[in-house]
Amino acid sequence: MDPEMSQPVSNWKELLERYEEFKAGQWCFRGDCCRPHGFKTSLERAAVDRWEREWSELPEIEEGLLRRFRREAHLYLTAEPAEGDRIGWLSLIRHHGGPTRLLDWSYSFFVAVHFAVQREEVGQPASVFAMNLEKVRWRVEGLEHLRQHLARDPNAKKEETVAAIIDHRPRHPLVFPLNPWQMDRRLILQQSIFLVPGDITRSFMDNLRAVDRPEELMVEIPLSSSRAFLEEATRELLAMNMTSATLFPGLDGFAQNLTSLIPFPHLRAVDSVIGME
Repeated sequence: MDPEMSQPVSNWKELLERYEEFKAGQWCFRGDCCRPHGFKTSLERAAVDRWEREWSELPEIEEGLLRRFRREAHLYLTAEPAEGDRIGWLSLIRHHGGPTRLLDWSYSFFVAVHFAVQREEVGQPASVFAMNLEKVRWRVEGLEHLRQHLARDPNAKKEETVAAIIDHRPRHPLVFPLNPWQMDRRLILQQSIFLVPGDITRSFMDNLRAVDRPEELMVEIPLSSSRAFLEEATRELLAMNMTSATLFPGLDGFAQNLTSLIPFPHLRAVDSVIGME
């Protein structure tokens, strides 16, 4: 990577210039803190990092958590994914904060910028990561056990195609973009796409490296952690209506968005009290 391209973006104009690089081709984006050891799924963080389970246990853990969720979720849901929609069920678990093998990305550059800015703190930089989905798909579609499945079902919507990607025996390390057949409102608003590892007995980064070198598949755009940049980026995102209130419909998202209003008095103006001196 060009050393100049790895310098942190320090203003909104520079960020828009970087955005121009991704208007051609098929990319997905993720806003995240800079992670020296790469990305981890929520299942990795919960099972391996927190509870120190062996990697070989993760398939059984995932199956057990999924079975438990499917048996009891009806107590809280008005509608459920189809019986065989494994990604739909995993997506629902992830939607409500549970650990899964799914790693959240977005087709929208500015959704990723929003999450990067929200997660960033002064002095603790974050980045926007761009993944080249054309390269990922090209590599994975060439695998022998997937070639015919993806030729017949290129969007991987059939149960047998998804099973070949994430449940093949022997397990095959890879990552592939997958979404539920039925998209909920949040997934639609966030233009979400999940990158899903094929072998959860290995880390997400090991699965990614099995596809290609990460530096060949992914571009990192580091963001300045200065207060001036955070304020400018927040202001521009608010003007685009790219906020927690719009990306997380409901009272939770609306309340979370109040944090973004703090630097801007005109957005949190208090009504004057008539008759008081």
